[in-house]
Amino acid sequence: MTQIKNIVFYNCKKLENAFHNSGFNIEKSVVAPFLISFFHYFLPIRAKFLSESYVAYDKDRVQGFVTVERDERSRKRLKITKVFLEQNSFDVGKLLIQYVISKYCAMGAVSYRVVVEDTRNDMLTLFVDGCGFRKNAQEFTYKINNNDLKYDENNISEGFRFYKNIKSADVCRLYNSNINAYQKHSFSKAKEQFEPYFATGMSDKVTFSYVLEDEQKGRVYGYFSVVTYNNVDYMLDFVLDSAFEIYFEDALCYISHCLNNRVKKWNLYVKIKTYFGNYKIFKEYCELKNYELVKSSFILTKDYLKEIKETSLLNSAKIVFNDITPAFKAKSSL
Repeated sequence: MTQIKNIVFYNCKKLENAFHNSGFNIEKSVVAPFLISFFHYFLPIRAKFLSESYVAYDKDRVQGFVTVERDERSRKRLKITKVFLEQNSFDVGKLLIQYVISKYCAMGAVSYRVVVEDTRNDMLTLFVDGCGFRKNAQEFTYKINNNDLKYDENNISEGFRFYKNIKSADVCRLYNSNINAYQKHSFSKAKEQFEPYFATGMSDKVTFSYVLEDEQKGRVYGYFSVVTYNNVDYMLDFVLDSAFEIYFEDALCYISHCLNNRVKKWNLYVKIKTYFGNYKIFKEYCELKNYELVKSSFILTKDYLKEIKETSLLNSAKIVFNDITPAFKAKSSL
């Protein structure tokens, strides 16, 4: 019979043996020291700072594995980052994912996200048909090599600088205002998600960010977040205001200059997400430059509740139901 446990309570040596010949890799943060993982397991969802993983097994045989973490430090949104299933284990995968979703729903989670390559029909079937996720957007990833961009300080527009967290409210406003209206509920962010992460040193992920800013007006027009796990491959997530798409090339050149100052050899992977209204401009630019499209994916989401602000009419109004059906005395047949 299939059982499911958090890997804190499972033999990690058995996991390593199960994944040895599968090509499935586990990040360092997934197998954090036992005391830290044990303590982390009992934290409320708003305080979690590491990913958590669950294993489905039958006796000593590992059947499935899934890793979940907070979505960009959101308090109530989670993302599924890794899934491993034995061949022909659709039912086990469905059971494992539904178990994880139910567990975190009980802790207050309201939304889940997973990014699946459009060629992985097995995973798409599992999440969409088996677990009720929906295809909410797409993500295109282009690869840029360190010799593809030329940095000329005289030709780069002023305004690019390292991101300072004091601008978190402005960056949040910029990010949310550029999301398509019908997708805001699934992808909008809170100000806290653009603030420094206190547990950075406990993860193998390194993040640094830049902004395009007009200091005189105090306005932020672009935000660029770069993430790496190995100091060679860097992932770029960004948002540029709809009136400033022309600065996209300058932004790439500025980031390449910063990377050159950091390491000698690097690869930059640019993520273009279709839930931003101006994504087509950036996608067309990458195609024009013949940058390699390394991955095309669907962003799948599963939302349970729609949060209502304190000032909302729905939140403040009292709803009263009165049964106005009149009462009639039954006529006796005697």
